[in-house]
Amino acid sequence: MSTVRKPITPKPARLREKVLVILQEQCKQCGLCIEFCPKKVLCFDTSKYNRKGYHPVTACDIDACVNCEFCERICPDMAIFLADKDEAKKAYDAGTMEENTIIPEFEEEVK
Repeated sequence: MSTVRKPITPKPARLREKVLVILQEQCKQCGLCIEFCPKKVLCFDTSKYNRKGYHPVTACDIDACVNCEFCERICPDMAIFLADKDEAKKAYDAGTMEENTIIPEFEEEVK
């Protein structure tokens, strides 16, 4: 009597695709998101200032982002968060996003 066993092939996990959204006008350059990002995705955009007079955060290496949400959890001003990709795209296309909001993955800036 022989026992035939089939290997278990797990189904791939289906994670919701998220995109990084940065509200640059809310950033006060505290640097917590940059310090706690495990993949060093974020940096200050020293080429411009926001209305508060700070260099806002931007994504230097968006391809390295692993959607860990550390930046979202640590930001005291709620200036950075991860949003559902489809919802963010709809808001972007409808023009309902706040001024100076960037979504690095879309590689465009809302002005």
